Amino acid sequence: MSISRAKFLKSLGASAGGFVLGTGLASAAQALVDKAAAAKNPTPTVVPGEETKSVHFIGSGPSAGRRIAITFDDGPTPGVTDVVLDELKKRNLHSTFFMIGKRVIEAPELAQRVLAEGHEVCNHTFNHLKLNTLSDQQVEWEIQKTQDTICEVTNKVPTWLRPPYGAFRKNQIGIPQSKELGVVFWSVDPRDWSQPGEDKIVDTILTETKPGSIILCHDLHKQTANCVGRILDGLLERQFEFTSISAFLGQPYQKPLAKV
Repeated sequence: MSISRAKFLKSLGASAGGFVLGTGLASAAQALVDKAAAAKNPTPTVVPGEETKSVHFIGSGPSAGRRIAITFDDGPTPGVTDVVLDELKKRNLHSTFFMIGKRVIEAPELAQRVLAEGHEVCNHTFNHLKLNTLSDQQVEWEIQKTQDTICEVTNKVPTWLRPPYGAFRKNQIGIPQSKELGVVFWSVDPRDWSQPGEDKIVDTILTETKPGSIILCHDLHKQTANCVGRILDGLLERQFEFTSISAFLGQPYQKPLAKV
């Protein structure tokens, strides 16, 4: 089933490592998202592609060839993620799923299926909060709790982190660095989380994708699930080659790495 963005944020109001993160913070996060919706794409606090103190912030992959990476955030979501997986499997394509730790606990079999079918599982924090609003201790908890949860459920340790909303401060870089996590953003954003309509989602992706693109989608709403087949077929017709984030960019602390 799919849920509204507001209900999704409210459902994630929880305590993190002893810090209360209730509905007030979830509401504040929603307000910030609504404010950001006026822009075509959210702008990460850090510059995608920037390398600072050996922590890699990536916004796109190498432009040579026709490779792209399509990614899905905010799952796993029963009734949505499984549809996305079905469409990928029909075409023998692979993707990367940035999972929320809390939702992995709620749908462990779906998380396991993602990995079993050859896709990459990565870290999207435990409660989907704006990391640049949190203390270092809270950020540490959000990331490590998700690392532990994904590893426990899938027996796989993620190597890439995507901060929710692209919100991440430069002075927080030591936290993912200590866990050997690279930080990856995106270069194509159809804003499917806002449910703009299936045609709009498809058109944005097919119009804006180019070699090296990292496409941001969400396995959260039915609209995305309903049109993902059209997206994949359209990209295949344009002769793009699909790959996971790690296959595209390599491991975060092994050079060379792609830069924007």
